[in-house]
Formats: sequence, structure tokens, C-alpha cells
Amino acid sequence: MSDCDVMRESMPLLLTESLDPARREITHQHIERCAQCGAEWSGYRDTWRTLGDLPEVEVPASAKARFLSSIGEVEAPVVAFRPFRPRAKRPYVQWLTQAAAVVVIAGGSYLIGHHSTPIQIVPTPATVSAPYSIAESRVLPASAISPDIEGRPDIQNVSFVDSNVNNDDIGISFDITSHVTVRGRPTDKSMVRLMRYVLESEARTSPSRSRAIDWVRTTYSRPGNANPEIADALATVLRNDTHEGVRIKAVETLNRMPGGVSSDTREALIQALKSDPNPSVRIKAVEALATLARNGATFDSATVDTLRQKAVQGDENVYVRVKAAEALSSIHP
Repeated sequence: MSDCDVMRESMPLLLTESLDPARREITHQHIERCAQCGAEWSGYRDTWRTLGDLPEVEVPASAKARFLSSIGEVEAPVVAFRPFRPRAKRPYVQWLTQAAAVVVIAGGSYLIGHHSTPIQIVPTPATVSAPYSIAESRVLPASAISPDIEGRPDIQNVSFVDSNVNNDDIGISFDITSHVTVRGRPTDKSMVRLMRYVLESEARTSPSRSRAIDWVRTTYSRPGNANPEIADALATVLRNDTHEGVRIKAVETLNRMPGGVSSDTREALIQALKSDPNPSVRIKAVEALATLARNGATFDSATVDTLRQKAVQGDENVYVRVKAAEALSSIHP
């Protein structure tokens, strides 16, 4: 049995909050990673909510009488025969993810019969929600929060707030750590901005900034994906990162996406060529500038002067001098 089969068998118990904490967390993590299981879980939840909105239906007296007769029982006045409505806390063996009529054993001894008119489950219309905002802090009304807490988010630094003594509103303030997966095209503005933030803030995130740059090089060096914002983020890394290996990777990635390089990025390459203490970084920087020149980039007089100085600088690495001369020969007058 595959992992997906196991997780889908757990979904009914997850729906009714009947899984133990460890199993619940494993199931949520799998749903976040697996698109097919995520879609099936959405179907479970949507159908469950729809069932909860159905009106209560009285069991027809004739159906009830036929059932009692078939099991040899006589209706007693003390028996309270309650129609079924789904409850979030009650576990059941099997659930339907498609809109359909539901027959459930209730009360231990009585089986609810069919209504003469089939129950029609009409999915509730989708609501348009505000875009998900990635922010350091925010204040939300309780009406904007789903009452369902999924998985086991890490909630810390809790404080209770009564911000307005003139009404009964209360507040709960906390920090939360949760797992979010963002999917989209590499050229989507939201994806570009998120990737730029990850690159520029990698010192506080995981995996390492070096791995993040590897992923950016694979994704944004493809034709049509190069983006000036990603290049500017790499330029920031080139200027500020203290690890020469990371700076080298940043320049290498810039060299593979010349179509997305901005004037600010070219300035970062020139600055690295002039003053980076590591010769390997200077070599990669002059290679990137030579690539830009071959692709028709326009260099200002200060950039040209820097390349000329490097081409004849006696104490500079020989390869740097050769590449600086190559860049100069490629610059269109």
C-alpha cells in the first residue's frame, strides 16, 4: 500500500479530529507535499461543510414503521428518533467526497430510512478571499479566521489583550510557526518577490543561501525566466555576504541570466571586480561583464575605465586582465 493510500485512509479521522497528534501532523505534512492528496482532502472538507449546512429531515412515519416491523419491534412512545446531522466530532467509518445522499446508522438500534424526495446537496458558492499576505505582523478580526486549526502549528509568546474597555472584544496576540508552500510560475510577481526576499534574508532561513542560489540559477537562467528583481537580489548577496563561496555562486548565476541584469547589478559586478578580496570572485565578475559586453550591454565611461585599468594592472590576476581586455574588445563604440 502506497503512502498516499495510507494517508487517504486517515482523512476521515483527520476530518473528525480523531487522529492522535503525531499521526495528525504526519498526515497534514503529506497533504501539503502531495498535490493529489491535497485535492482529495479539499473535497472531503468541502463536502463535510456542505453536509453540515443541510436542513434536518424528519424520517417519514411510514418508513419508520416498516423498519420497526421488519425487526419485530413496536414503536414505544419513549423512543426519541432523531434525524441525522453531521457533527465534526463524531468519527465514521467511510465518507463520501462527492455530493450525494447520505445514509448513516444512528442511535445504535434504529436505521434512518429514505426520504421520499432525494436530498440534493448543493455546493456552497466559492467565496473570493483576499490574497494571502506574508507579513511580519498583522491584526485580524476573528471573523477572518477559520475555526479549524489544521496540523500542530507552533504558537509562542502568547499574550491576552483587551484593547478597548468600551466593548466586550478581546484579543490574543502570538507568534506562529507554520509550513507554507507557494506554487506558481517563476515569472509570477508574487513568486519573484518571495524569491528575492528569501535570497536577501537567507541568513535567517533554511536551507543555506548557497542552496537557494543553486535553485535560482536552475530556474531563472532558463530562457524567458530572467528577471531584474532576482538579479538585484543576487547583487545584494554579492555586496554583503561574507562567504566567498556564496559570492562566487551569486556572480556565476548573474553570468547565466544576462537578460535580467539591471544597471544596479552591473554596478555590483564592477564593484566586485575593483575591490573584492578574493581573486576567484573578481575572475567571475569580469567573466560576467564580458558576457554582458558580448550581448550588447551598454557600459558607462566609469565602467570602461575600470576595465581598462584591470586589463593593464600588473599585480592583478592574469586571467582577470585577459577577461577585462576581452570585455573591452566586445564593447560597441
